[in-house]
Formats: sequence, C-alpha cells, structure tokens
Amino acid sequence: MTYVVAREYDLIVRGPKPEGSGPGVHAFPPQAFDELRAFVQRPVAGKQGENEVLARPTLKGSQPALRLRQWVGVIRVSTGATLEILPKTHERSGNTDTETAIEQSRALLVRMLAAAGENYKAALPADLDPARMPLFEVVLRYALEILKTAIRRGIPHTYLNVEEERIGLRGRLNTPRQANQPPYRAHLLHVSYDEFLPERPEPRLVRLALERIARRTLRSDNRRIVRELLASLEGVPSSREVKKDFQAWELERGYAHFAPAKGVCKLILEELNPLTAGERSRATAVLFDMNVIFEEYIAELLRKQNLEWTVKTQEKGKSLGHRLNADGSKGKAAFPIRPDLLLEHPTRPLIVADTKWKRLSPDKLTTLGVSNADAYQMVAYSEVFQSTSQQKEVWLIYPLVPDAPTHPLNFKVANERTLRVVFVDLGQVTPTLDIGRLAGSDSNALDSQEGGQDSWPIV
Repeated sequence: MTYVVAREYDLIVRGPKPEGSGPGVHAFPPQAFDELRAFVQRPVAGKQGENEVLARPTLKGSQPALRLRQWVGVIRVSTGATLEILPKTHERSGNTDTETAIEQSRALLVRMLAAAGENYKAALPADLDPARMPLFEVVLRYALEILKTAIRRGIPHTYLNVEEERIGLRGRLNTPRQANQPPYRAHLLHVSYDEFLPERPEPRLVRLALERIARRTLRSDNRRIVRELLASLEGVPSSREVKKDFQAWELERGYAHFAPAKGVCKLILEELNPLTAGERSRATAVLFDMNVIFEEYIAELLRKQNLEWTVKTQEKGKSLGHRLNADGSKGKAAFPIRPDLLLEHPTRPLIVADTKWKRLSPDKLTTLGVSNADAYQMVAYSEVFQSTSQQKEVWLIYPLVPDAPTHPLNFKVANERTLRVVFVDLGQVTPTLDIGRLAGSDSNALDSQEGGQDSWPIV
C-alpha cells in the first residue's frame, strides 16, 4: 500500500518519480493520483473566507503533477494510497526525509493542534508516541481518547415513554386497549411507563462515530478501545439521521462533560474532513490550514503566558473607510479589515499583531524578506485600531528560520509607528511569548538600529 510523506509546497507527480528530482518531488500511483487530483481541486474556504484549492495542477516535465499548498494533514483515496502532508519546518537530509525530521515535524503539528484545536485537547497514554505514528492514526486516537473520557463520565439518558404488553403491572394500565384484549391474551397487560434510557441523539452519534473509526483504523490498540466503548453503548442504536441528530444535540447541565464529543463526532462523521462539510467523496481526509493553526497556536500561547493581557482574535466590525452617498454623506462601510490578534492591557497601549506562516530569508539583512504588502497591511491596521493611541506598535509574528540573528528587528514606519518582527522558535516544546518584555524592548532596539545594526526578536 502506497504511503507518501510530503511537506507543504512539495510536488506530487503521476506515476514514477522523474530522474534527478529532488526530495520535494514524490511519486503517486496513476489511479490514486487521478482521484487525489479530483479531490484537491474542490474549492474550500481559506483563512479570510475566500475560496481556494488545496493544491494546484502543474507539470513536471511531461508528467501531470500537483503543487501542494499550506494545507497539512492526511488524504487517503479509495485505492488505499495515502498522502501525509507535514509542516515545512524541519530541514531534509540528503535526498529523502530522515525519520528524525519526519518525527519532529509530526510532533510539532500534534503540539500545535493540541494547543489550538478543541478536538485534540486530550492526554494520550505515556507509552504512545504520536510522532512515530501515521498522522491519520494520531487523529483517530485523539478522537477515541476524548470519546472514552466522555463515556466513562456518564452517558446521557432521558426519560422515554414505553408502551408494551407484559405479564404484571408496571406504570399505568392502558384501560381502553386492555378492555379489547382477546380472552386468550387476558393474562397480558397493556401498560405505559417512563424509563430512563440512553436513547437520545448524542449517544447515537457517538456510536456511529465509533463504528466508523473501527472501519478505518489499522491499529489493534485503537480497535480494542473501540470494542470497549461500543460495549458501554450496548443497547444504543447508531444514528440513521446524522444531520437531524446534530441539530437535536442539546445537553443538560449534568451532562456538560459530554460536550467535547460533539466536535469529535463532527470530525469523524463528516467524512473525516471538515472541508467538505459532509459531502460524499471517494477520498477520506483530515486537513488543516497552517495559516489558521499557527494563528490559533500563537493566540493560545499568548493567553497562557500573559494573564494580565486580553488576547482577541479576528476582531470584526472595522473598515478602512465608507462609501460616500450621492449627497456626500457617509454611507456603508467599505474595505473591512480584520487583524489576527489584538493585545489589550488595562494600562498599556493596544498592540495590533498579525501571524504569518512564512519562511523569511536571513540573507536579506534589511527586512529579511518581509513583504511590502505585509508592512502596508500593518500600517492600515494601526490607522484604524490605534487612531487615538499616543504609542502605536504593530507586530508581525513569524516562525523562526535557521541562521537568523539573535537581536530584535524593529522599524519606524509611517507617523512614528513601531513595526516589530517577532520570531517564534517552534523547535521548543513551549515557546516563550512575553508581551511585556517584547513591547518594552523598543527603545534599546531602535537605538541600535539608528547606529546601523539590524536586530531580531527570537522568542
């Protein structure tokens, strides 16, 4: 069975790998490639809501090929061929990815998902190393751990009315029906009573999710957990109307512990692919936009490490301007803007920040390759969100690149604004992001810049 491990922006070719190709080119069987190509060209919603595709068709010589983009995760086509896409954070060695580099990239993705994604906030067993597991199995195992915790803390029940014919009285006697009972069945009573049963939407969806995991996992330990959990749900039927059951999902206060199971069920039952929203597809996939994951990961780090600061994400409701009506009066808002992060403090100026999942170039000493468009974007954000502030500071946050200098990089831009480039070392298990220290380093950093030295913050 074909299993290919690639990185963001690698090239997937149809058929054998061309001679002389580098480590960023990967072969894929023709039939599996055709199915993969059909799947990845379906439009999906990007970070800002615009439609985009998962990969772009191209050619490698005369061979059809696909250029991957910033989406990471796993795609498994109906033939069983699997493509695992990892972040582009750990360098290759030689002509192929070393096992260590693959494990480091996979471990990083799992850490970021655990911090940023609700479906991955579960503790895996200590003897289980997700970095050595295929990513598809890692996703399934996280789902199982969350479902196991929810089930063990109690399955939601509700009172249901039961009507049956039985020996002996229970509940209320159905007098009209009993009066019409034939003589040869006179010893049986028509009764009606309420029974406390797990026959409700939440357990039905969980059972269906477990059954689907059982069909897709290849690990024996995952199958064992599924069997144990299904035994706990004995008597609960599988959901037959998934959409209707999700709409009816409503937990009482005593079953709040079951809430995390909803996100897991959505992930599993929507074809293991949040992008296709449950549409039928021959491919099974779980994919993540690294732009979104990086933003959510940074936001979570900032919240945990800076308790006195309020961290807001994707703040809406602001725009660059308004359309003018025919009489010159102000009309509807135009050109809406939405920064990734707003950092607020009771006594300190507001900081506007944007996360950029990009690799900068240390050899470009003046700006490291920070694009003009990114700088213009931050000035526009500052103009709208910091119009009344005396001190105007904006941040661009990037993943740390190799060979970057170790001093802060700050710029003075339009109207004495400070543009700060912040690097986050994703090689650390928990990178440090101290807002007060970074914001407070302004004067020294700018003094050194005026003296002709470039500087860079590495966090």
